[in-house]
Amino acid sequence: SRSASAGRGTTRWLTSMTVAEVALAIMMIASAGWLVRSFSNLRNTDAGFVAENRLLFPATFLGAGFPNGQAVQQAHVAMLNAIKSVPGVASVGFVSSYPFSGQLEGSLLGVFQGEAFDPENPPGMRSRFASPGLFEAMGTRIIQGRDFAETDVPTNAPVAVVNKVFVDRYLSGRDPIGVQFAAGYPEPDLENMITIIGVIEDVRQKSLADPAEPAFYIPTTQAPLRRLTAVVHSTLPDPTLLQGPIRAKLRELNPMMALDFRLAENVVGETIKRQELGMTLMLIFGGIAVVLAAVGIYGVVSYATSLRSDEMATRLALGASPGDVFVMVLRQGAVLGVLGAAIGVSLAWLSGQLVQNQVYAINAADPLILASSTLLITAITVAATVIPARRPARLNPRTAVLSQECRAAV
Repeated sequence: SRSASAGRGTTRWLTSMTVAEVALAIMMIASAGWLVRSFSNLRNTDAGFVAENRLLFPATFLGAGFPNGQAVQQAHVAMLNAIKSVPGVASVGFVSSYPFSGQLEGSLLGVFQGEAFDPENPPGMRSRFASPGLFEAMGTRIIQGRDFAETDVPTNAPVAVVNKVFVDRYLSGRDPIGVQFAAGYPEPDLENMITIIGVIEDVRQKSLADPAEPAFYIPTTQAPLRRLTAVVHSTLPDPTLLQGPIRAKLRELNPMMALDFRLAENVVGETIKRQELGMTLMLIFGGIAVVLAAVGIYGVVSYATSLRSDEMATRLALGASPGDVFVMVLRQGAVLGVLGAAIGVSLAWLSGQLVQNQVYAINAADPLILASSTLLITAITVAATVIPARRPARLNPRTAVLSQECRAAV
């Protein structure tokens, strides 16, 4: 009786552990599913620019050779023309802060012509600088209006190109072309009103997961900067083939300029490496959890079945069919699977609620992910139960009962 009692106690403990394994497996698989869905959504997100076949390098205009803004502007034009002359270059432009590069950009407060500045709730906007041809080089679509031109010089009225979210948030229902606004910090510079000449699609600046913020671009022809990033659109299958020709061209203009080329694809790829690593790790952990759950269910059902071998032999001897015994054992594993699945789905949903605001574009109640996780574990539960369930169904009642009598006699 002590051995039988210990066996039942051990079975209860193993049963509890197996239910926990099943629940944990479902939660891990669901988490992996969310990360896979998030990563897929991230990869398919419209960044507002094209990274393929783009080459980047820093363009600096420092030193005695650039004494003033006019000299810097002339160097801008000379460099852009030199790069355009390289075979395989489709377009080229300068930008003050390329997306995902972590470069600083202005954060200003604005006010629109005819409106009073509200210091309690001022319109916030990002300021960036771009050369003529930059949007074409980046693959950013101009939705309305025009691009910058060489005629946008400092002696003309300041102009800007804004993004779509700028228009949607601050100019909803109005034609943005020709609208004037002022920007500055800690308050707008009302003496320098800027006229909107174009609208571009939203460019995600911080990362693929962060939506675009209201932003406006100032032409470098009106505000020549000394530190910029050159964006070169290549027609060659491998943009790195342009490094040598571009380096040779620019060495003629400024032998002292250091050129550090990067592929735009690598800049974008680095922003999703963390999500890719998290997805990979979760898939590994989910696979381990599935294996542990399968082994646990098989072990518990097999062990419990061995403890009940005498009972099953008696049932067979009294007329029970092998199918009845098989279903009885199968039911035992099914109960473990259903109980663990119910707990696992609940835990998966709760954990999803906690992280859905931190993981890009997921839904904690996504029925496809929860159902897929449950069905996978259910299938594994059935497979892990069938093997031990078939073993007692094949018992020979006569042999089993004689074996039982021998053990009793001993």
